[in-house]
Amino acid sequence: MFFRGKSTKSSVYLAYAIGNLILMLFLFYILLNNIAYDWTGSLYPVGSGFRLDFLTGGLEDAIPFVPQMVIFYVYLFYPMVILTMLYFAFVDYKRGYALGWSLVIINAIAAVFYVFFPVSVYWWHQEFLAHPIVGNFWATETYNVWAGDTTFNCFPSLHAAVSVICFYTWYQYSKVKALGATKILAIVSFVITVGVILSTLFLKQHYVADEIAGIVLALGVGAPLFRYFWKPLKPAESGNAPVTRMA
Repeated sequence: MFFRGKSTKSSVYLAYAIGNLILMLFLFYILLNNIAYDWTGSLYPVGSGFRLDFLTGGLEDAIPFVPQMVIFYVYLFYPMVILTMLYFAFVDYKRGYALGWSLVIINAIAAVFYVFFPVSVYWWHQEFLAHPIVGNFWATETYNVWAGDTTFNCFPSLHAAVSVICFYTWYQYSKVKALGATKILAIVSFVITVGVILSTLFLKQHYVADEIAGIVLALGVGAPLFRYFWKPLKPAESGNAPVTRMA
């Protein structure tokens, strides 16, 4: 409509950028990660839900509370996710659909689990809040996270799933564009992802089963989608490729 039916460089960019925005901003972030997430967290009364720490024979109960891990949980997780979405939404935008659809489907599947299988860490939070760490900045930040979150949205862990799909995106990208910068980004995202997954355990936000489910969900959804969306693109093709390659 805006380009009178002609395929131009600008029309291709606009089409992909708008599509990525719809997937990553509207569907993933606003609709699923905020509205649906908050709704599922309000379905059950406080103090209810399933506990999964029995699956590891009490191992998780022995994991210490380490508030400093909030650095990974908040201060590194969100920047990694935001920067990954921005890059593949507006720079290498043709490859953004794989990430966008992965985020949407991962969150949609997780929401279904939250409705029918409400796993909670409420008891852990109450135990540690009964004897709070006073005067510790990181502990205060963690308590704020607990206060602003529901405790029924645990299985699968979205922190694990979203961080894994971001790492997977950079890992695949480092193989498509085998440059020093892309390899470094893949390594950095891997380190942050591992830290995020561990942080959910040390901050008493998730059970081990939540993390395993999140990792499996991310790879199970992401792998086929990346093959489908990235296969038609030539390895040397980037977001500003010739318009003759428009899907």
